[in-house]
Amino acid sequence: MIGTLDFSPDRVSPPGDTIIDLMDEHGLSDEELSKKIGLPTLKGQQLLRGDMHLNECMALRLQDIFDVSVDFWLKREGAYRKHIEHLKAVNKEWLDSLPVKDMVNYGWIPKASTRELKFKHCLDFFGINSVNDFTRKINNDAPLVAFRKSLSLKTVPMADLAWIIKAKELSKSYTCNSWDKENLKSLIPEIRQLSNEPDLRKFIPQLKEMFAQAGVSFIVLPTPSGCRASGATCFFEPDRATLIVSFRHLTNDHFWFTLFHEIGHLILHDAINIRIEGETELSSKEEDEADQFAVDALIPKHFQGRIKEFRAKDWKEIVRIAKKIGIPKGIVLGHLQHIGNIPYSHLNRLKVRYSKDDLI
Repeated sequence: MIGTLDFSPDRVSPPGDTIIDLMDEHGLSDEELSKKIGLPTLKGQQLLRGDMHLNECMALRLQDIFDVSVDFWLKREGAYRKHIEHLKAVNKEWLDSLPVKDMVNYGWIPKASTRELKFKHCLDFFGINSVNDFTRKINNDAPLVAFRKSLSLKTVPMADLAWIIKAKELSKSYTCNSWDKENLKSLIPEIRQLSNEPDLRKFIPQLKEMFAQAGVSFIVLPTPSGCRASGATCFFEPDRATLIVSFRHLTNDHFWFTLFHEIGHLILHDAINIRIEGETELSSKEEDEADQFAVDALIPKHFQGRIKEFRAKDWKEIVRIAKKIGIPKGIVLGHLQHIGNIPYSHLNRLKVRYSKDDLI
């Protein structure tokens, strides 16, 4: 979850910054100051950087050197240490909210041997320098603002956001034409025909080429732990659509209905929001429209009435009508399961199952 997002400074200067200002006024070098405080030069430099705590004994000596009270130095030190602890807590909360293990396994970030390095890799992944940068990014980057508005910011699973950010990076690297809704419409029969290819290693490259013709970056991206998305559509750039699928359910019926559902959003609905299936509270009207678009694209309307009469005992009829329509039998079965005619536990041998290994 996104928790601590209220602004606090990324850096509060240590007492050493004030000491350095006073050293300049008094013409003191690091070595001279360290000697006056009673520290080796290396330790004195650590004090100036904030790597060493400023104790009461040091504060007394600083009072003697610069005529600045002990109370001032101790309060200055206390405020600095309190901020450091707060910053550590914020950074820990932010890092713990990310699906780091999967981000490493998927190759999104390098493997790290320390928590500090892991934190840095995650900052780099988001293109930021601090957690406050993350807050500013999600409030100012146009596509992410749309994502933020589609969910309550305080309940956004960070896994969703990581998934979207990675998709954005991949989408930008794709070469495709400018967004053309009419072109996408014209490709629907050809895309539908690809549903008969059982090997995703063959049909995914073909889909990418077809979508690119219509100005759509087609992204296949497994979800990290905590992200339940099956698909998404968005416009990271005004002249390019992005359609993301996760293959969360590794069966052909779920994939092809999800794909045509997302195509439905691109064709039927506005390009403002980032729509994530399975996560966002999307308009029920828009969802119903996208669902019906997917059904109509895969199963011609004049077959739908007859198919609604089928039950599990009619499995041979399911096979026959699927062949007649020109789509896999698993897609017809998936539709019947979705409308409640057949339990999800029945006849699943009719579906094609994909291998997760082929996606990563």
